[in-house]
Amino acid sequence: MKKSFLVFLLAAQLAAAPVVLAQAPEDTELEQFRAAYISGTGLAYVVIVGEKGEQLYRYGDASRETAKRDRVGYMLFTCAAPHVFLRRDPRARALLARARVVKAEDPEFGELDRRYLTSCRNPLVKSAIPK
Repeated sequence: MKKSFLVFLLAAQLAAAPVVLAQAPEDTELEQFRAAYISGTGLAYVVIVGEKGEQLYRYGDASRETAKRDRVGYMLFTCAAPHVFLRRDPRARALLARARVVKAEDPEFGELDRRYLTSCRNPLVKSAIPK
């Protein structure tokens, strides 16, 4: 057989073989965050512990649906402003890998809701506790 034909056969076999790529621990943690972020309905809180201490954000169904369609990043809100955490940003990835998503059915949801509203000076921002 000609050498070029053997190279072709080897390339075809390699292309057909499943490729398993190892995920870095941070990638696994980010995928766990994503799974929690896109599940459920209604408002949810995200607690991120960073260099400045604990930061509290919340998000809702619109952010959740966008994240389901597009894996580019995550939109989280403080009372004053939206914050975009892009997956390609190493700092954002590291923060999100350590973040906790807290939903209405979780025991600490009420306390986080109270803290969020206490720090908020915007009268249009309402409680996230379902009625």
